[in-house]
Amino acid sequence: MDIRPLLVSAILLGPVISGAADVASRIVGYNVVDCPAGSDTIVSVPFHRPASFSGAVQGTISVNGSGATITPKANPVFAAGEFTNESHYLQFVGAGAKAGFVYSVTTHVTGAVTIDTGGDDLSGVADGDQFEIIPHWTLETLFPKATQTAIHVSTSKLSTGRKSRILFFDDTTGGIALAPDRVYFLTAAGWFQSDAGLPAADDVIIPPGKAFVIRHPATELATQFIPHQMVVESSYSTPLKARSAGAQDNVIGLMRPVPVKLSDLDLAATFEESASNDSGDRADELLVYDNLAAAVNKQPATSYFRVSGEWRKDDGSTYPASDMDEISPSTGLVIRKSASTADETLHWINTPTY
Repeated sequence: MDIRPLLVSAILLGPVISGAADVASRIVGYNVVDCPAGSDTIVSVPFHRPASFSGAVQGTISVNGSGATITPKANPVFAAGEFTNESHYLQFVGAGAKAGFVYSVTTHVTGAVTIDTGGDDLSGVADGDQFEIIPHWTLETLFPKATQTAIHVSTSKLSTGRKSRILFFDDTTGGIALAPDRVYFLTAAGWFQSDAGLPAADDVIIPPGKAFVIRHPATELATQFIPHQMVVESSYSTPLKARSAGAQDNVIGLMRPVPVKLSDLDLAATFEESASNDSGDRADELLVYDNLAAAVNKQPATSYFRVSGEWRKDDGSTYPASDMDEISPSTGLVIRKSASTADETLHWINTPTY
């Protein structure tokens, strides 16, 4: 698999902060991932689309159940549907207590926005904490039918006319080795879901930090997936589910557009260490896919675990120290949480090294 990361500094064309000073410069970049024929390629998007609004919290956040309303400083005037005609999320940035955390925008009024907290406690958010409101990637914005080249376009909606497919992993079922549960394909008319009624799918969201599968049939040529846009410059929080009934897989993508050493993943706080190299002592695992191996319905090929503060590779015999092994950009990986004392969601905070 050829993955070529590139980061460049670019000047944004226009203001990013409504009602405040313009932002002068941000980092943009792209990655190149080879997608072989007759194979699944597990990928992710370590970039976000340009922010629709950037600002800071004014006063305290009003929380009502799973919703929280934020009033920004500088009294912005939001147009009707500005963040809801197209789905957006809010990410806290900077140095606040929730820096890196991401929440879907549900509604907004002229000068305030409401997010779905998902049950998170926002009590640490303070006056002046910074945030950005960012449009989600969708199938159409990531793979626009008029210009994209990563996906082979199906000749019809019939199963016999379908070519490349996008598969999303099941992120709601408990357990491990979870199979993809949603399939999409592209025609000249747009994206559709391979489900009863073949619903239109242009606006299907690709959540930040989630991995998915590009599946090419053996009858089509290899392509390249080239995600690009704004680099996540702040800390980033990835939710990791654990359950009491047994181990739980979390299929995710690292939100960094460059190779990251295992020692730089910042996983120690949310990753249960194993007592020894012995498989019977195994706790949490980091599982990595091999996109060079041509196959469909892939399972992770390499397993890492931690012992006494050090990453080890499960090679079945010597278990070599692996702190310097790297996670490639724009790929998917699995965090397999071992059985917990209770069902819970932990938040893995990763800080960039660039």
